[in-house]
Amino acid sequence: MQEEVFKRYRHNPPHLFRPNGKYFITGATYLKTKYFTSDVEKSIVFECIYHGCEKYKWHLEDWVILDNHYHVMLNAPENADSLSKMMKEIHVFASMRLRKQNESLRVERKIFHNYWDSCISFDRSYYSRLNYIYANPVKHGYVQFPEEYEWGSYKLRLEKSAEYLKELQEKYLCDKVKVADEF
Repeated sequence: MQEEVFKRYRHNPPHLFRPNGKYFITGATYLKTKYFTSDVEKSIVFECIYHGCEKYKWHLEDWVILDNHYHVMLNAPENADSLSKMMKEIHVFASMRLRKQNESLRVERKIFHNYWDSCISFDRSYYSRLNYIYANPVKHGYVQFPEEYEWGSYKLRLEKSAEYLKELQEKYLCDKVKVADEF
């Protein structure tokens, strides 16, 4: 079994890589530009996230994709320090496919700005962040209720276990979760 690794970077915050750990990740566009406004563009971002996770053996648990950012909850593999390489590839491939899909994006120098990750260390934090993912389209004014939003995992979870979600939302509030999410 691989041990936890704590890495410091010159121009980025330090990262904790914990095998089989839970990770909450936010990815954002450059200058908060709304590059994912269509269903096709959101689908491209989702597919790149999904395939990146599959390639590096990360498990995508929950997700939401909005017009200029996304949030995902991932479960790390034994080799958790593959996170930065995986995220770089996700952003590179998504950028290439978005440019190919949308002619106006071909002149854009940069589509993605960065990503921020948190290694979740206790249950309350994990469940509160799941609720944050589910509530994000409501927070940003896309819909009135999370189940109305197509580009997130909430609707799928609701179909499988509505009672569980209701209990989760009542017990683990997301209003105090501190996330870089001023989009």
